[in-house]
Amino acid sequence: MAEAEGQVRPSRSRSNFAIFAVVLLLLAAGWGIWWMLVGSQRIRTNDAYVQGNIVPVQAQTEATVRRVYVEDTEYVHAGALLASVQGDRSYLALKASEAALGRTVRELRREFAEVQRLQHSLDAQKAEYAKLGENLSRYRKAQAGGAVATIRITDTQADMRVLRAQMGATRAKLAAALALVGNTNLSDNPLVRAAVTRVESAYLSWARRDLRAPVSGYVAQRHAYPGLRIHPGQQLFSIVPLHGLWVVANVKETEMAQVRPGDTVRLTSYYYGDSVVYRGVVEGLVPGAGSAFSILPPENATGNYIHIVERVPLRISLPAKALAKHPLRPGLSMVARIDIAGKGKRSVLAPLTKTPVEGYETGIYRRELQRARQLAQRIIAQNAG
Repeated sequence: MAEAEGQVRPSRSRSNFAIFAVVLLLLAAGWGIWWMLVGSQRIRTNDAYVQGNIVPVQAQTEATVRRVYVEDTEYVHAGALLASVQGDRSYLALKASEAALGRTVRELRREFAEVQRLQHSLDAQKAEYAKLGENLSRYRKAQAGGAVATIRITDTQADMRVLRAQMGATRAKLAAALALVGNTNLSDNPLVRAAVTRVESAYLSWARRDLRAPVSGYVAQRHAYPGLRIHPGQQLFSIVPLHGLWVVANVKETEMAQVRPGDTVRLTSYYYGDSVVYRGVVEGLVPGAGSAFSILPPENATGNYIHIVERVPLRISLPAKALAKHPLRPGLSMVARIDIAGKGKRSVLAPLTKTPVEGYETGIYRRELQRARQLAQRIIAQNAG
């Protein structure tokens, strides 16, 4: 009995090993078929992140924050007031520029009147000179008959020399006046135009004393506080629109040969997990590996060299409907699976990227310069007489 059991055990061991080998071969064959049909046609990377426009709101004038109207995470529309500042300095600068423009217009009015006065004076001097010339001719003719004394001719000649000198002085004054107002009027005179530019600049500084949202989005990175002294260029807020996001996926250079704009991408996020899938499209390839844009590019011309596989960033679109249903945030990690099996692919030099209008243009400054020019024209009209 024991001998029979000993004979059965090796037989069972060989049978179990055969079954295991068959299963292993089937798994290997299945994996090989999957790799040939599916795996080799896809590129997977988890080095992918959500990107978006983070719009900075910076101070444009030197002032002191008076009041803050928004807080982080609030949604604001384009043009919404974020913070107001004490505008005393910009207001006084505006009034000073307005006064300077008015004074310039009045001074030029005087110069225009001076040109007319000098022109009339020169005309009178010319007429007087012509009259003296005629008298001198008559005196010389009458001198032959003894009707005119020699002293009269001498005095007339002296008067003509004096008058010529006066005419020269008048012409010099006229030239000096014409240098300021010649071939111009009150509107296009260079002095007025310079004063108008100062008014427009002061008006823009005054109009931009308050901080407004350039685009619609969510408030982040608030650095404005009441009483804070701010300077031009200082960042006080960030506005983040969440409707126009995209994904930047970094793919190894060894896997980039078949990637083209237009390839479809299956995207999942760590934020929602695998239950939420975004269907994106490769819009374009960034024209350079990541190291080409780093702050400290690698220096490989040294004796010690270690090859590192570079990664090339891809821009991948995110569908608007999916974003509206499952919002994302810039900086979130994603997993991208790129389908490279498509036929008739585009060139890597033919991206699909298109710049939208919404979120890439602000209209809050559109009418400021127009209002500044209207203000300057009113000041000119009020002082033009």
